[in-house]
Amino acid sequence: MGERRNSALERIREIPLEMREDSPYKEVFRPLAFFFLDYFKVLEKQGVQPLETAVSEGNIDRSSILGALLERYREELKDFLYPGIAKERNSFGDFFSILVFLSFGIVLENKEEAQSRILELYLQIYLYSQSDEELERSRFQDIFYSHFYDYCRDFLEERYEEEEMDPFMYRNNILFFGWMPYYGSSPFFSKEYVESHQRDAAIFLGDRFLSHLYQAYEQQEKLWHKRKGKSRVQILEEQLKNRKDFQPENYCIEESQGLSFHAHQEKLWKIFLEKTKEARVDFEKMRERN
Repeated sequence: MGERRNSALERIREIPLEMREDSPYKEVFRPLAFFFLDYFKVLEKQGVQPLETAVSEGNIDRSSILGALLERYREELKDFLYPGIAKERNSFGDFFSILVFLSFGIVLENKEEAQSRILELYLQIYLYSQSDEELERSRFQDIFYSHFYDYCRDFLEERYEEEEMDPFMYRNNILFFGWMPYYGSSPFFSKEYVESHQRDAAIFLGDRFLSHLYQAYEQQEKLWHKRKGKSRVQILEEQLKNRKDFQPENYCIEESQGLSFHAHQEKLWKIFLEKTKEARVDFEKMRERN
C-alpha cells in the first residue's frame, strides 16, 4: 500500500477509538471510518480490482461482498444519504451527505491517488468538525471548494481515461453531473440516490470555479482530439448507435432530496452549459440524422 494512502488510513484507524459518546457528529464519522477500514480489508484479501470492474468481468464473489458492505453502511448512514433531507435534519447535514456519497464512491476508484483524495477529504471534514472553533457553513464550503478546485484537472484527466477504456462505465464524481453526464449506470447505487446528488456542486459553485473547470475541460478535449482525430462526443455517438438497448432518460431530482442552485448560481450554470454543449450527446440531433 502506498505511503500517502497508508498514512490516511492509519489516521482514520484512530478515529473510532478517540470519539466519545458526546463527540460531534459521531453518527457520521464513526461508521465512515469503519467503512473505509472494512473496504480496504476486503481489497487486501481479494486483490485490488475495483468493484465496477469485478462486476463487468463476472467476479460475483467479490462484487457480492462489497455490495453487501455498501448496503450495511448505507443503512447505518441512512439519515445522511440525501443532501436535501439531511440539511433539513441538521444545519450541516448537506455537507455530511456529500461526504458520505463521495466516500462510498471509493469502491469505484482503482487508482491509489484517487482513493487517497477521498480519505484526505474525510479527514479534513472530520478534523474541522471536532475542532474547538464554532462550526460555520462557510468553512465547510471552503474545504469542499479547495478540494474540487485543486483536483479539478485530475478529475477531468481521469474521466477521459475512463471513457477511453469504457465509455459506459459509471463513476460518481459530482463534477460531471448535469454537464458531462454518464451514459451508463451503476448496479451499486440506485438511480434515485445518484440523482439526488446531481447538484451537490451548489455548495461551492461560482464563476471562478467554473472558469477553472472549463479550462481543464478544454485542455482534455484538445488532447483527446489530437489522439483520436475526433471529439469524445463523436465517438460516444458512434458507440451509442450500436447499443440497441440504450434509452436516454431525462433526470428529475425530487426537490426534497437534492440541493438547488441559488439565482446567481443558476445564471452561471446556464452560461456554463452553453459553453460546454459540445461535451454532451445531443439525442435530438442523433434522431434527426437517423
